[in-house]
Amino acid sequence: MKQLLLLLTAVSILTACNNEKKKDDKMGDDKKESKMGDNITYPYKVEYSDFTIGDPNHSKLVLDFYKAFEENRMDDGKVMLNDSVAVDFADGSKFMGTADSLISMGKHARGSFSAYKVTVDAVMSVHSNNKKEDWVLVWNKAYTTDQKGKVDSAGEHSFWQIKNGKIAFWGELQAKLATAPTK
Repeated sequence: MKQLLLLLTAVSILTACNNEKKKDDKMGDDKKESKMGDNITYPYKVEYSDFTIGDPNHSKLVLDFYKAFEENRMDDGKVMLNDSVAVDFADGSKFMGTADSLISMGKHARGSFSAYKVTVDAVMSVHSNNKKEDWVLVWNKAYTTDQKGKVDSAGEHSFWQIKNGKIAFWGELQAKLATAPTK
């Protein structure tokens, strides 16, 4: 009897200590397993939910495009764009058209500034595994001087879609930077 009780106890302990994870076939995009092994349930359906670090050359492409705008060399940016490009600008306006049209628009926009300076806080290239898309995320500050001498600055976040090694889309978010405190 003691041996049977000991055997049942050992089987119970082994069964309870089984670390094998069971796959939940009902797991949707709103449930993910964290690095800690916990299952996380998001309160929203997440369209882009599975990322890995992407190609750093994509980050360089985007920063080269920034540099062309900053240095008023918009024609150099054309080779970095897909033939067809879409943009969601920070002011709410949208563009969808050819690279030539976007470059022309960019020249006009850049021409409104006598000075334009960008500092980059962070850049990250990511690959969306579930959507099979490549993106570059940029956090930066832009310091501008218009043709009348008015100085302005903004904190910016942009997200850039890369297709076939070229920029196909980007979206921008912007917030005015606080002015420096007066002495």
